[in-house]
Amino acid sequence: MKIVWSRELPATPSSVTVIKDSANRYFLSFVVEIQPEVLPQTDNSVGIDLGISTFATFSDGTKVDAPKPLKKRIKKLRKVKFVIIS
Repeated sequence: MKIVWSRELPATPSSVTVIKDSANRYFLSFVVEIQPEVLPQTDNSVGIDLGISTFATFSDGTKVDAPKPLKKRIKKLRKVKFVIIS
């Protein structure tokens, strides 16, 4: 079997779960014990509100618009001719 690692294991695994999906692919899930890294204290914080029309609004007022892939391609989609093969 060909193995594709998504990332390196941070420690020796204590257990593994093997999952086979409907496409006959196997996935392995490892349980490892790690020591969490303690981050330095900071007084900086930000709140994020996720939405639909505005993807994210930050507590400082910054807004990030939601991506609109359909709107960008709607003109191209109108020109597409569909061919039905029977």
